Amino acid sequence: MRKKYISVIASILLFASCSDYLDVNSPSTFDKNYVFGSESEIATAVNGMYVPMVSGKGWVGVLLKKMLFNTDVEFSGLSTASNLNERAYVPSTGDIKSYGDIWTGMYDGVNRTNDVIEGIEQSPLFAAADKTKPSRLMHYYGEAKVLRAMYYLELVRNWGDVPYRRTSAGNKDELFIGATDRNTILTDMINDLIEVEPLMLYAEESDRGVEAASREFCQALIARIALQRGGWSLRPDYDNPAAVGAMERSDDWKEYYKIAEEYAGKVISEGKHSLARSFRQVWVDECNWIVPVADDNIFDVPAKVGGSGELAYSWGTYIVSSKNSEGVNASNAPHGYSSGGARLALTYMLSFDKADLRRDITCEMFRYENSGMSSIIQKPFSELNVGCGKWNRLFMESPLGSTSNKGTGINYTYMRYADVLLMYAEAANENHDGPTAGAKDALKQVRKRAFAQEDHAEKVEAYVDALGTKEDFFNAIVQERAWEFGGEKHRRYDLARWNLYGKTLYNLYFDWIELGKVARTKQYENTTTPFEDPTYNARFDSYPAVAYYKMVPADKTLFPVCVAETMDWYKEGDVNSYDEALPAYPSKNPTGYSRVDMCVQYCTQVKNASPRQWEPSARILHSFYGYINASNAGSVNPETDPVRYLVPIPPDALSSHQGLLKNYYGY
Repeated sequence: MRKKYISVIASILLFASCSDYLDVNSPSTFDKNYVFGSESEIATAVNGMYVPMVSGKGWVGVLLKKMLFNTDVEFSGLSTASNLNERAYVPSTGDIKSYGDIWTGMYDGVNRTNDVIEGIEQSPLFAAADKTKPSRLMHYYGEAKVLRAMYYLELVRNWGDVPYRRTSAGNKDELFIGATDRNTILTDMINDLIEVEPLMLYAEESDRGVEAASREFCQALIARIALQRGGWSLRPDYDNPAAVGAMERSDDWKEYYKIAEEYAGKVISEGKHSLARSFRQVWVDECNWIVPVADDNIFDVPAKVGGSGELAYSWGTYIVSSKNSEGVNASNAPHGYSSGGARLALTYMLSFDKADLRRDITCEMFRYENSGMSSIIQKPFSELNVGCGKWNRLFMESPLGSTSNKGTGINYTYMRYADVLLMYAEAANENHDGPTAGAKDALKQVRKRAFAQEDHAEKVEAYVDALGTKEDFFNAIVQERAWEFGGEKHRRYDLARWNLYGKTLYNLYFDWIELGKVARTKQYENTTTPFEDPTYNARFDSYPAVAYYKMVPADKTLFPVCVAETMDWYKEGDVNSYDEALPAYPSKNPTGYSRVDMCVQYCTQVKNASPRQWEPSARILHSFYGYINASNAGSVNPETDPVRYLVPIPPDALSSHQGLLKNYYGY
């Protein structure tokens, strides 16, 4: 099914001007006494609820572009203390402004959904409706509650306790309220969705498919919110707002894991979705505006070509631009260009099984640059991170033009069936004190798509069957979610709700320092000047110190005509130099090959030092600065020192709420 829903959203006449509605501090612009007289009026209002999420402030705009906290998966390193920002848990002025835009956009969505819910409840159509079975009207009612839950979930998992309204604001003063405990908000959202879920229609019954809320999306969202509600979160120290706070979990958390298992299980048992397409095809289809109803996609936030979309621009394959003959930034490819600013960690790429089909779609060791007047060629990355290739403009069968950049119209895949399978597996493992047969089968389904058929016996069946304990299975879920969702921005929230964020950053910091020394030891082993601090660690034996490549003509069966040359990696037997350590590194490059630094980057030579000296990469020292750095590394305790992953309430919201809101967590 090709995407068509966004054109409806873009063309509808809203009840009030969008500019008024985007101000969360203004009175509601929907007349709370308005009575819906027809389903067509309700449908128009329902479409309007999607506007904030598809705008520049939503999931395909600044919300996608920001909140780029570094993790073991998503990682865009910082090299100096002067450019600290949210990546290092120390937001900059620019970050704060973006948080204000996101905050406003989410509350715009809350206001719209509250208005529609109230308008439907006051309608004579609703009074006469059968509230015991699905219908178009009851689906619209459920759709409004689903979208409200989405908006509130985003507010809670980025800000914690936030202002909470369930009704239309009749006057300006009603909007100026304090914060409500996040558990209350999430519990209400779960109860709302449980109530409306039986009354909603499946995506296959809708002309909007998976680009609008459906019954199965409602079920999946219940599971996601329940895991958030049952997980850990950062709580403020009310007596000391300057303190970061502490990670806490409610006493009733297990009840929410039961809800997650039940509702993720509903999606699975009702059989409306599958993983029939290959992992690669999922992303090729996304980049070609194709959204099947019965496969992996459960809900896509719809985007519009020429709109505010950041996918395949800030997120995705990096295609460098240069000035064309008219002095305009362009690519030699008719597909346009991208910034590729959002990256993944190098060690994340190296964590994949080499047979995992997801790796080379998710992780790219290269970017594209213009070559000559009509072609582009690959060039290597070498910055402790790699690109994310899920959103690749070169996949487009109908390119958008050489000067195109943002506004690709590529949807944001908010919920996938693979996510439901892994949520179910995680919850069932917790609820039954170990993996059930259903939990193992769910994990196997995800891994079956990740590996070729001939690898299933070892990589799927034997791998999963060997996970006999609750701890082993949970650790496998932690890894599988990393491999499946790289670049999709789940990791920060997952690590927080598992209370693994501090341990993860702490281990990365020290592991990367150790890995750099091991890599330098290997690199200089066969030279006349061995590494000054020889270090050996069996955990890092397989990590490549450096890699070698040469440029070869592009395979035209795999690449568009505009791609002239691609990188071919040096191999020794079955060992590919970019994903595994060579048995021994030569003292100079193999003939015909150029070198690209891999794990040696974690340990850098001190400039102008004689004799030669070494230090950890600046990107290690500064990329987690707000949590761990050279000045505090010896005192950080990951068991008790939490990561400040929540963001500050924007200044405009603080001032407009007349002292009823306050920042904590040291902001």
